[in-house]
Amino acid sequence: MTDQKPERRRRILLAAREVFAKEGFHSAEVKTIATRASVGKATIYKHFDSKEDLLLAVVQADLQAIRDIALTHLVGAGHPLERFESTCLAIADYLDQNRNFSKVLISEAGEFMPEIQRLHQEVVFANQAFADAFFDAMKSEGVLPDIPNRILLNLLMNLTIGTVYSWTLNKEQDLRSEVEQLFELWKKGTKR
Repeated sequence: MTDQKPERRRRILLAAREVFAKEGFHSAEVKTIATRASVGKATIYKHFDSKEDLLLAVVQADLQAIRDIALTHLVGAGHPLERFESTCLAIADYLDQNRNFSKVLISEAGEFMPEIQRLHQEVVFANQAFADAFFDAMKSEGVLPDIPNRILLNLLMNLTIGTVYSWTLNKEQDLRSEVEQLFELWKKGTKR
């Protein structure tokens, strides 16, 4: 007999994302999530201590998914800027598929921001060596200025967070187009 716990947990996380996106975090009920995941309410509490922990688990899964997208696109042949653009476009597509959940995070999850930031920092720290190597490759190609990688990462993260924030709140804004425009600006700026 196979262990069903990982599959059950995956179903719970998917159901939670859907319910939070549809109803908002504060209005969402654990019972509704349980029904959507085809489990009992008690099963959810076997996996998660609270609705807040469930939200943070969904955020952590998203951060890991974004990390996996980044690693998949950044590794390989080709010019570093092209790989970086491909990565950002793939992440934009992922976020676009989860736009309503992103909106819930921005509009309702402010009280969880310290914990969300901690989860984000864990992912960044775990992948710092890879980021440093990639930034160094971009610097050697003349695509990035020779400033400390920590500062570059903060600049890129701030640009990303600001772009995603604006996109989440503006129904008319297309994230993929925004990313494409930012890269066009970047490419024009790096041509000498």
